[in-house]
Order: sequence, then C-alpha cells, then structure tokens
Amino acid sequence: MIEPRPRMQKPVLGDPMTAAEALRWCLVIARKGAGFVSPNPMVGCVIVDAAHRFVTAGYHHRVGHEHAEIDALMNFETLKGHRQLAGYHVYVSLEPCAHKGRTGSCAVALSELKPESVTYLLRDPNPLVAGQGAAILRQAGIATFSAGESDRLTESQKSELIDDAEDLNEIFLWNMRTRGSSNERCFVTVKLASSLDGQVALRSGESQWITSDEAREKAHRLRLEHDAILVGRKTVETDNPSLNVRLRGAEEFRNRAVILDPRAQLLPRLLEDGADEKFNVVRVRGWDHLIVAVQDQKIPAALLARAKDRGVRVLTGVGSEGILDLAHLTRELRREGVQGLFVEGGAGTLGPFFDQNIVNRLHVFVAPLLIGGRDGVGWSSQFGVARLADAWKLKRLRVKKLGEGDSLNMHWTGRLDL
Repeated sequence: MIEPRPRMQKPVLGDPMTAAEALRWCLVIARKGAGFVSPNPMVGCVIVDAAHRFVTAGYHHRVGHEHAEIDALMNFETLKGHRQLAGYHVYVSLEPCAHKGRTGSCAVALSELKPESVTYLLRDPNPLVAGQGAAILRQAGIATFSAGESDRLTESQKSELIDDAEDLNEIFLWNMRTRGSSNERCFVTVKLASSLDGQVALRSGESQWITSDEAREKAHRLRLEHDAILVGRKTVETDNPSLNVRLRGAEEFRNRAVILDPRAQLLPRLLEDGADEKFNVVRVRGWDHLIVAVQDQKIPAALLARAKDRGVRVLTGVGSEGILDLAHLTRELRREGVQGLFVEGGAGTLGPFFDQNIVNRLHVFVAPLLIGGRDGVGWSSQFGVARLADAWKLKRLRVKKLGEGDSLNMHWTGRLDL
C-alpha cells in the first residue's frame, strides 16, 4: 500500500473542496484502516454540500464494522440531526457494495437517501459487487459516476487518482482479480534495507541497524498492511526477530509469521517446551500464528502431530532438491487466508522470489553508508539475468526521503507485475 500524493491538510466544515480534493481525502482517510480491515479493502468516503463545501467524512475502521459510507452517514447524522442527502454529493474511493455481508449494502443505503450524485474511484472487482453497486444507485435515479466518467476531473487528475487508488488497495485488488486464474496466489511484497552500495549485511551476519529509525518505522507500517511476514530459517536463528508491529495504536495487531525451513531443521526446536520464551517470533504471537514451510515430505508423523497440537501450521512438499517452489507455496498461503505476504530476510531468502518471478512489489530502503563487497553481502547476489533485456523493471516508481542530515534514507518502491 502506497501513501496518497500529495499530502493534504485535514478539511474542516465549510471548506471549499473540488472533486479531486474530495477523492484525494477519501484515499488519505482510507489508510486509517490499514491492518484492521483485511480481507476487506481500505475505503474512505467524503460528503460535500450543494456548493461543494466539505461536510463530513468516514472510513472503514475494521473488518465487521461499518463500511466507509455508513461511517460517513453516521457522522453526517450527528452533525445535521438527520441522514437525508438531497442536494449533497458523495465521493467514495471504491464502488459502494451491493451485497449484504457482515454489514448491509452501502449502495442500497445511499439509494434510499437520494444524494445528488455519487462518484467513486474504482469499480469493485468483487463479483458480489462489480458494477452492481453503481447499478443500484442509478436505478434509484442518482447520478453515479466512476472517476473515469466524471466531468469534474481533468484527465491528469483521473490518471493520478486512479493509480493511487490501485496502489492503496493493491493486495485486495490482486486477490480479487486473480480468483480462479493460474495466478491465484497471495500478493508478495519484498522489503529490504541496504547500504548505498547494495549491501544488506556483513558476512559475519551483522545487519542491525543499517537504516534509520524513520525507515524502520515505515517498515513497521508496511508489516501492518500484510497478513503474514516471511523470513528464512537462518534469520530466525541469527537475529531471533520478533517480526511484530511496533507502532502506537497497533499493540493488539498480530499477523502470522511464515518461516522457510526446507529441511525441517528449525521446526523441532520451535515446538519444544520453552520455545515460546526462547524464540521471539513464538513469544509475541503464540504457536497458532506460525506457518512453517518445509520441502521434506518424510517428516516424522510424531513431529507433525506435535505441530498440530501446538497449533503450528506445517506446509509440506513446497519444493524439491533444495529449490523452493514459491508459486506452490504462495498458492497454499492464499488458501490459508494470507492475502498479502511481506518478505524480509537475507539474499538467500529474497533471491528465489525474484528468480521465480513471484514479486509484486519491491520496497528498498537505502542508507548513506558504504560497506563494500569484500566483507558485505549484496541483496541481489542470489539472483540475476543473462541479458539486460530480461532485467526486472519497476513500474509506478516512487522515491521518498526519510529523515534528515546524516540519518537521511531513501525509500524506493515500485511494482514488478504490471
């Protein structure tokens, strides 16, 4: 998930607001649901009056709670004492839902309140919605537009807003659009922190800390947006990471940890009594939030039974002859409910994801340090191409400065699968 651009000052009641600004604010507030709405998308909603002045807004706070449109309507009712929207315009970052799931249909709710217009950025690819929400609104006589159809937006505004809406919910959109296809696997994000010359660690294994506090905070926000974090066995053994999200307001958040342990060398130790004190990844999550991926299908039945008793999910047969079949693994993880997978670790873990073309998004945090190749480990040392024509190309590239002065880091990110 990528932050909307540019940053906006929070609007207050009565502020004039263009259609582009209203949709931009939808994207900004939608991000507040990051980490708590999965498997739903992050959605924001803005209501303006007939003179296009800001009235109120809402967003989807967490799965099972009110959707963005209903949250905005509740705020509107608190402000106005009623919910009637005649003469008002509604902006939403995603097509209002047509179906009744954990909550009611937002399209039906809006259709009963008769706003002057409803404008949304993206059509919802969920087959339970997919144009049906817009159809409900139009059948009720409400002027309803996608961003691409709106005459209140310039072509450049449409392009930028739609791209940002795609980036905001890229995990949700990928999973919906690939359902039933040969690409039905979880969305894969690779994150790494490197020196200016591309080194991610010393050969001794030392790697903490290459980047700044600001870069690490951003990395924790990225962890929050994914259902699971993946590392290799050596990372667990060398660094004993917690892999948790250390952000204010996210103390209760627990996503799953996926550990690549091809020969099941670490698995017995993870299941031992006292492992929940010895290994931070177990201590902060509990065994029931662990997935261990192994290649060896000849694991003793007693070990698998012990894993089951602990609540640890063991995925077997995810490769052969020392090579992980990551397409198979990411398909299995999606069946386990993992929509977004956040990959961290060393070159040996990252390399196969690139070689097997499994990476959807790449985040690179670069620190102003020189480590050198003599005693360093380069993050791309375990994969490569034979021809420049085959080089991986980043699209929708963004570059952002983090920190200042000597602690200035650069954050590069782009998509690889478009």
